[in-house]
Amino acid sequence: MSAIAPVKSPAANDNDLLTTLLTQMQEAMVQVDLHGQVIRANSAALALLGVNDEELIGQSWLNWLTPPWQEQFRQGLGSNPRTLSHAPAEMLVRQEGDLLLPVMLSVSYLATEYPSLVLTLQDISHHKAELAALQKMAATDYLTGLANRRTFMQFLDQQWDSCTKKKYPISVIMIDVDYFKLFNDQFGHLQGDECLKRVAAEITRALPNKDCLAARYGGEEFAVVLPRCNQEMAQTVANVIRRHINNLCFTQQGLADEVQISVSQGLAAEFSGQFRTADAMLFAADTALYRAKTEGRDRINMSC
Repeated sequence: MSAIAPVKSPAANDNDLLTTLLTQMQEAMVQVDLHGQVIRANSAALALLGVNDEELIGQSWLNWLTPPWQEQFRQGLGSNPRTLSHAPAEMLVRQEGDLLLPVMLSVSYLATEYPSLVLTLQDISHHKAELAALQKMAATDYLTGLANRRTFMQFLDQQWDSCTKKKYPISVIMIDVDYFKLFNDQFGHLQGDECLKRVAAEITRALPNKDCLAARYGGEEFAVVLPRCNQEMAQTVANVIRRHINNLCFTQQGLADEVQISVSQGLAAEFSGQFRTADAMLFAADTALYRAKTEGRDRINMSC
């Protein structure tokens, strides 16, 4: 009689099938037991996490999670592991070297003889980078690299709410390049664009800290938001801007030594209820700018 091959138990068949499935899948997949220890992982998962078998198998999956998902996973293991099953959700996992990687992670509960969890991970770092780049483009003026007008208005509203709630001062400066149309007409639009870029750089350089924002408000007009800065501090910033721009030299652009530009500035500050809204403060600064221009330009005018 011929020998009869031994029949594998259902659990063994399930185990072999799962091993084959994980091995063949293109997506990164990790299997963990109900104590959170990694049982197996496919090559895609090892590559994604930047580890080898010895560094992952037998280790706690909690080591690769970050708060708050780490604590949620720990609590689920301690109460009812079935509740850990979820559709793809965005979270951060750790890579080799303690780097953080954004992924979409889903969890499936396997109700076999020896229940376990299968985790599927999809790297979304490229999508996140592309989204961040698009968001930056949407928020930035293409010529100067400063915030655009829409971003400026959003930032002003946010800082107004924060500063007035905490009784901090907040100031705005409206800035206009004097006789810029004449500059463009005389030297051309390319030189005019370069001039605006250099003005933007000097305004940025004059900001007192990273909490402040400079924006291109439109054309040759710029605006600055100075959270937690009172009128005296804002005037100091405006004086620095005026001095930097008056000292600009255009010989590197091929223009004559005597070519100079100046800016007119209007300033408004809120501290103890001078203005009811951020728009009212901005309007006051714009009115002060208009007065500075009508009074001779190259000067700073305070709101009344």
